[in-house]
Amino acid sequence: MTPRVAGLVVAAALLGAAAAGAQNPVRPHKPVPVPSPAPADTGRPPAPDTTRRPAPDTGRAAAADTGRARRDTVPVPDSLSPDTFRAQLPRLGAPPGPLPASGRIVFGRDALWYSGALTLGELLQRIPGVFLARAGWFGRPEVVHYAGQGASSVQVFWDGFAMDPIGRDSAGLELSQINLGMLQRVEVEVLPTELRVYLFSDGQPVRRARTETSFAAGDAGTNTYRIRYLNRWKDGAGLGLGVDFLGTASGRLDAGHSSDLNLWVKGSWIPTPRYGVEYQLVSSSVDRDPFQAVSAAGSPFQIGDPKAHRTDAFVRGFVASRDDGMGLRFDALAGSTSYTDSISALNRDELQGAAIVGYRAEHWSTELTTRVRDNSTPFEVQWRGAVSPLAAVTTSVTADEQFLTGSRHSRDVAAGVEWHPWRALTLHGAARYRDAVASPAVLTDTAQRVTDLTAGITLSSGFADLDASFTRHGGYQAPLYGTFDTVVPAYPNLPVRTATVSFAIRPTLFFTLSGWYREPLDPVTSAYEPPHHSRVSTTFRTRLLPVLRRNAFDFTAEVTAEAWSHGAAGVDQSGNPVRLPGAVVLEYRVQMKLLSAALFWTMRNALNEHYALVPGVLEQTPGQRYGIRWEFTN
Repeated sequence: MTPRVAGLVVAAALLGAAAAGAQNPVRPHKPVPVPSPAPADTGRPPAPDTTRRPAPDTGRAAAADTGRARRDTVPVPDSLSPDTFRAQLPRLGAPPGPLPASGRIVFGRDALWYSGALTLGELLQRIPGVFLARAGWFGRPEVVHYAGQGASSVQVFWDGFAMDPIGRDSAGLELSQINLGMLQRVEVEVLPTELRVYLFSDGQPVRRARTETSFAAGDAGTNTYRIRYLNRWKDGAGLGLGVDFLGTASGRLDAGHSSDLNLWVKGSWIPTPRYGVEYQLVSSSVDRDPFQAVSAAGSPFQIGDPKAHRTDAFVRGFVASRDDGMGLRFDALAGSTSYTDSISALNRDELQGAAIVGYRAEHWSTELTTRVRDNSTPFEVQWRGAVSPLAAVTTSVTADEQFLTGSRHSRDVAAGVEWHPWRALTLHGAARYRDAVASPAVLTDTAQRVTDLTAGITLSSGFADLDASFTRHGGYQAPLYGTFDTVVPAYPNLPVRTATVSFAIRPTLFFTLSGWYREPLDPVTSAYEPPHHSRVSTTFRTRLLPVLRRNAFDFTAEVTAEAWSHGAAGVDQSGNPVRLPGAVVLEYRVQMKLLSAALFWTMRNALNEHYALVPGVLEQTPGQRYGIRWEFTN
């Protein structure tokens, strides 16, 4: 690490505290005992729960949302208003029941509100080891790279519906087109070499309308607008509508115009907690001016798909044996995905259907999923199981078999375990074996056999948390997202060992310092795994709980520094490494919330660093965004 990098990281550490809870992902703890089922909705507030006490407010992120890894469908007695309608469609996402705390990271509603992230890629940046490659400013393509896996680093599900890659190369999903404004929760299942992201759409739990308006402006002609409407009625019907627009001008780097329009429609009918149905439509339309860039060799190339449109629409329903989310449950989904663009005149459609049957108990759970598609993956079957035989031990297993076109198949097996011998110490490990095809849509792609391993130790207290993990990911010829294939044609097939240290220090209720550091242990250069990669955040946050009612006023100020040394972005056609220059990036964020309105201001690349995450595509010089978000009930 250069003196400049080290100096900045130390300076950031001295500023104070990082994203306490809401700004940072939270690893849920062991599940708590299941409370008795909530009473029927009688129009009166339920009796207070005397069987368990709420955890003290330590300033951590979204403690209510993470619920210490509680089962998401279990109604918890509370003091909601008399018009609360409790029957909501259970979430489909990460496996239910007990899970190793090291295997799942949760971003709750509070975290989404205060993270400052505009896209899913920016949110995933907070996970240790993630490298987010952008092609310039907001509105441009961005790709999450994790453990050298390229476009296969991330798998995304929206309320149980698999959002498969279906773009120009069908290798990777465009994360910049997934807007966080329509979500209430994001869960990330962390495997040694993959992030399985489960998105949960927002819903209205009470019988009154909720409306949101949001506006932001900034440098490079950046403007964002969002309007949402959600409501629920006594007969069990619910409605959600949303529209979000992001537009940018050419800016100081002359990257051209860009606009992104997202539409969301959600209708549901859930008369009782034991059965229900919903329909959703998620649409994204992108209009980008292609712009010229210059590679390290001095040759010009073009970035950008001028116009592209993607629509995911699906209907899903469930039948459950109990009201409290435990016991037996059956879910079914049916939907379609369509994609068109103007640069290659593509017009692709994919049908998808899934059936999920699962059983959930207090100390174990199991789930079997079958999924059919009419394109590259005609049939898929997946089994998941989790068990906590002792209070100190939790294990989980996932087995996935895919039957692909061209008489090919993929097999993926993963397992995780956590041992908690005493209060402050946790030992955890995970393994993943793949005999899998990296790009199912490419008929000439064949299966690769690879084993990935990780092991770590965690020390936790009320003052600080520290985790040290060691990972070995095997050599895997991962696909690269097609937008960048002009300058980075391929990824190297290299086995690499890495060490990752993550930490959070909470000296007071209002300050937290947190971050992570990742270092490859082998003298090889893996794509987007640069040496000395670190991200450190400091945050001051006050909620004034002793003075005002909860969440009446909230002020947050955050400074984040990310730094990495020289590395590689991939390899060229001749097999030579494509250089990734080192850089130090500083970001500021300030947000003030008063009742249901929030004012925010962010500054990206505050040090005016001249760097390129995609070789030849310079990042925007210091740029700011500022605006207001307001939620209200009618």
